[in-house]
Amino acid sequence: ACALPRMMPRLLACAGLFVLLLFSGIGLCERLIPSCPALLPHTATSIHDLRPNDIKVVLALGDSITAAFGLSGLQGGMNEYRGQSWAIGADNNATTLHNYFKQFNPAIQGGSLGYHFFEYCSGPLCPPYQYHPEQDHLNGAQSGATVTDLAMHELNYLIMELQASPKIDIKNDWKVMTILIGANDICASCDTTKINPDEFETNMRATLEKIRTNIPRTFVNLVEIFNISQVYTLSLTNKYCKDAHRVLAFECDCAFDGGAKGNQTRLVMDTVAQQYNARIRKIVSDYAAKNYTEFAVVDQPIFRDLKIESFPIDFLSTLDCFHPSKLAHGMMATGLWNSMLTPASQKQTSLPPSGESPICPTPTTKLYVN
Repeated sequence: ACALPRMMPRLLACAGLFVLLLFSGIGLCERLIPSCPALLPHTATSIHDLRPNDIKVVLALGDSITAAFGLSGLQGGMNEYRGQSWAIGADNNATTLHNYFKQFNPAIQGGSLGYHFFEYCSGPLCPPYQYHPEQDHLNGAQSGATVTDLAMHELNYLIMELQASPKIDIKNDWKVMTILIGANDICASCDTTKINPDEFETNMRATLEKIRTNIPRTFVNLVEIFNISQVYTLSLTNKYCKDAHRVLAFECDCAFDGGAKGNQTRLVMDTVAQQYNARIRKIVSDYAAKNYTEFAVVDQPIFRDLKIESFPIDFLSTLDCFHPSKLAHGMMATGLWNSMLTPASQKQTSLPPSGESPICPTPTTKLYVN
C-alpha cells in the first residue's frame, strides 16, 4: 500500500474503537453530575495536599477519543464535539471531568466548547493551523494522533495557549492534565509503522518532562489503554457494526481481518497494549520516587481490565459504530473523577457494568498521587 492510505486509517479511527470497551450495560439515561456540597476554601502548597477546589486549569492531550470525534453520531457528521469530551469538555450540562471540577471552582479555565470539523494529525501528516483556540482552548487532542505527536505537536499548542492567556497564572495556578494515547499506535502494531514499547516509553517520558519544565504545578492523569482488538468480537454480534467495520476496516488495520491472520494480528495488538500499560506503570513509579512537590504523574487504570463481549452497541457512535457516544463520554468522565479521588491501592481497573455514581468530595478528600 502507498503511504497515504496507511495514514488514512487514523482519519476516522483516531483510537476511537477503544472506547467501545468502556461500556457494559449502564442505563440509557445519562448520569448527570450531582450537586455536591461546597468545599471549605483550601490553598495547597504541595501537590501531595491537593484538593478538587485547588484546581484552576484543566488540560488534555490525546487522540480522537479526547477530541470527541463522532460523539453525536450520524447527525453530527465528521465533527468533533469537544465541548462534551470526557476529559475536558465545558458545555453546559455535559458530564465531563472539567465540569466536575467546575462545581468546586466556577472560574476554572481550559475547557473546550462546542463542535467543529475534525482536526487531524498523525506523524508527518499534521497540517498547520488546524486548532480552533476559541473552542479548543486547552484541549490539545488531535484525531489520528499517536504518542509521537504529543511532545512534537500537541504540547506546543498548549504551552502557547497557556502563555497567551491573561486568565491563567502559569507559574502559580494548580492544573490537571489528562493524557490518553496509544490506540492508534496499537492499531498499527502488526505492520512496519509500529511504535514498539521502548519507543512508546521514550516518547511518553519526553512529553512528561516537557510538561514538568514548561507547565509547573501540574497533576498528570496518565490513563492506561484497553486491549482494543476485542472490538472485533463485539462487531460480530451486531449486523450494523459488522457491516460498518467491514467497510471501514482501514480504521484499525490490525483488528478486523478474519481467520488465522486476524487471530494473529489481534494477539499482537493485545500484547502491545499490555506492554504499553506496563511502561505507563513503570514511568509512574519512577516519578513517584522523585517525590516532586509541584508535579506528579498518576496512573489511572480504569480501562485496564475491561471486557466487551456483553457490551451494548448503544454506547457507540452511529457515525461509524467505532467512536464513543455522549453517554460513553459521561461514563468515562465519572470513572476518571472517581479514580482521582481514590488511593492507588483502591483504584478500579475497569468501569462497573451498571455505571457508577460520582464521588462527592469532603473537605479532607485529596487528589491522590499514590
